[in-house]
Amino acid sequence: MKVKKRQHRMEHQVKAYAFIAPSLLILTVFVFIPLAGAIGISLMNIDIYMKNISFAGIANYIKMFQDERVANATFHTFYFALLEVPLQMIVALLLLMFMLRNTKLHKLLRTVFYLPYVCSMTAVSIMWSMLLNTHYGMLPYLLGKIGITMPNMLSSTTWAMPTVIFVTVWKGFGYTLTILSAAALGVSESLYEAAEIDGATGLQKFFYVTIPGIRDTIGFCVVTTLIMALQVFDQIYVMTGGGPQYATETLVGYIYNRGFQTAPYDLGYASAIAVYLFCMIAIITVILRKYAFPQGGDET
Repeated sequence: MKVKKRQHRMEHQVKAYAFIAPSLLILTVFVFIPLAGAIGISLMNIDIYMKNISFAGIANYIKMFQDERVANATFHTFYFALLEVPLQMIVALLLLMFMLRNTKLHKLLRTVFYLPYVCSMTAVSIMWSMLLNTHYGMLPYLLGKIGITMPNMLSSTTWAMPTVIFVTVWKGFGYTLTILSAAALGVSESLYEAAEIDGATGLQKFFYVTIPGIRDTIGFCVVTTLIMALQVFDQIYVMTGGGPQYATETLVGYIYNRGFQTAPYDLGYASAIAVYLFCMIAIITVILRKYAFPQGGDET
C-alpha cells in the first residue's frame, strides 16, 4: 500500500516538474547563467575586446566602494525609486477610487490610461523631450503665450530628475491601475453591502473594504515597480544622458557607461557594479516580501 502511494506521489511530482520545466529552462538560460557569468566577469580584469584578461579577485569591488560616481549613482537610483514608486501607486489608487465599477466608461478609461504603458519607453522619452524643449516644444510655447517662461527642465540640475520621474509615472501608472482594478473587482460585493448597511461612506468603503481586500496585489505592484525603478535606464539615457553634471546618473547608466561607452570599456568593473545592484535589489525585495507585504494577507 505504501509503495503504491509512493509511486502515485512520484508520478505527480514528475508531472509537476514537466510543467515547470519550460519556465525553468528559460530562467536558467536568461537569468541564472548570465548572473553566474556576471559574477565571474566581476572577478576579472577584462574589456569588451577580450584582450589581456587577468584575475582581479575582489579588486573591482574595492575600487567600486571607493568610486564617488558609484555613490552618486546609488543616491540618484534611490532618489528616483523612492519618489517614482509611491507617486505611481498613489495616482493608481486615487483613480481606482473612482473606477471600482465595471461599467463601459470605466473600461474605456482603463484602456486609455493603459495605452502609454504599451508604448516604447524610448518613444515616450523622445516625445516628452520634444514637448519640453524650450526652442520648439509645445509646452514652453503655450506657457509663453500666457506670460510664463518655462525653464529648460532637462538641463537643470534641480528639475531634470523630477521631470524624468514625472514621465515615468505618466507612462506606468496605467499598468498599476489595471492590476489593482482586476483585484478590486474580485472583492466580494457582500462586503460592500455589509459596510453600506453599517453606514459607511464611499471613502470609508474604499479604505476599509477595498484596500484590505487588495493588500497582496498592492504588495505585488509595489515590489515589481520598485524592482523596475531601481533598474531605470531608458528614459534617463534618452532624455538627459545622465546629466546635467551627473544629476540623473543611476547605477544602470553608470554600468553602461563604464562597460560600453567610455574607454577602457572595463567589463570587469561594470559587472562588479551590476552584482552590487543585484544584491541590493534582492535584499530589498526579500525584506519587503517578508515584512512589509507578507503573503497570505487579508485579500478576499
